[in-house]
Amino acid sequence: MTVKKNDNYISIKESRRIIRENIRKMKFYEAEKRRPKTLSEYTSPMRDNDNLIEIDGLKTCFFTDNGTVMSVNGVSFDIPKGKIVGVVGESGCGKSVTSLSVMQLVQAPQGQVVEGQIRFNSGELGKTPDGHDIAYDIAKTPTSEMYKIRGKDITMIFQEPMTSLNPVFTIGYQLDEVSFLHSPGISKEDAKKVSIDMLRKVGISMPEHTYESYPHELSGGMRQRVMIAMALAGDPKLIIADEPTTALDVTIQAQILELLRDLQKKEGCSIMLITHDLGVIAEMADEVVVMYAGRVIEKGTARDIFHNPLHPYTIGLQKSKPMINTDTTEPLYSIPGQVPNPINLPDTCYFRSRCGQCIGACSGKYPDGVQVTDTHWVSCYLYSDGKEKRANGGK
Repeated sequence: MTVKKNDNYISIKESRRIIRENIRKMKFYEAEKRRPKTLSEYTSPMRDNDNLIEIDGLKTCFFTDNGTVMSVNGVSFDIPKGKIVGVVGESGCGKSVTSLSVMQLVQAPQGQVVEGQIRFNSGELGKTPDGHDIAYDIAKTPTSEMYKIRGKDITMIFQEPMTSLNPVFTIGYQLDEVSFLHSPGISKEDAKKVSIDMLRKVGISMPEHTYESYPHELSGGMRQRVMIAMALAGDPKLIIADEPTTALDVTIQAQILELLRDLQKKEGCSIMLITHDLGVIAEMADEVVVMYAGRVIEKGTARDIFHNPLHPYTIGLQKSKPMINTDTTEPLYSIPGQVPNPINLPDTCYFRSRCGQCIGACSGKYPDGVQVTDTHWVSCYLYSDGKEKRANGGK
């Protein structure tokens, strides 16, 4: 009787080889971050001057003792100026790691951006001879230079405000710190004035009292408003909101989303909104990016994604959301199967084992992206001829 080999098992010898290789790679990438570079080494021309962020072929991985986990595997999408781009997908699909890569906050040395470009159009570096804006390539920007961008031009609202705020310092102290860091020479009185103005701007009725309070003295909604005020303090061009309403009740969620939308219109900034809630995406986003297993599988305008979803995974996500007219006697739909192991990803489509619309071509290499319309893009063999078909009907 033959014993089936466990594909997830590795020998001690193999584990040691992986660890040695990981240490070598981590030292290389960490040294690259600290290496003095000329400006030309970490700048690149924008493809479209109307974009604030252009992500091209981004690969972010984590070096573990069992192998290399490809959390973000060739992600490409744009964030236009003055727009809200929603990034949606199930837990573990790479949404948050993509945003942390943009902020250069991936947990090092295990986590590293190993390939691709993240072009940030700051508007401060001039233009090329052919008129394209020169942008920072965040994937190659040294850590010392990133300090000038992060928290000022690009800010982030984290998922859980209680763990993002320091419990031993007052709200005012933490807000003032942003002004001191990005506005050298500012007086304490002016920093306090800016902080109170930010608290008032996000709808806090007694900003002077909140300024003197500690995080534990505030409710969840108030803490999240403080996080938004902190994000706005540097007058950012891009706000990354990583599931900003997950820990809040429904009423407060609506208030926070309305606040974000109003502030985006008033400040003229862009927002990268990360969530697993399709309802939030439908209400907030101008453009939508759908991710699965570290890759972008579909992207388009909100109308494209919600009125004409193409990829079977996108259709499955929409079916999984309960609707007001859903038959309560039937169980809620769920996508069958499991996400593939990120250490041993297949060469074929990652969704193939869970898809009910597979065709012969699906057994080939991972599908290339297809531009179905000017605004709608999908990575699926069902549309390899460039024509629209309904994946749930195959027509």
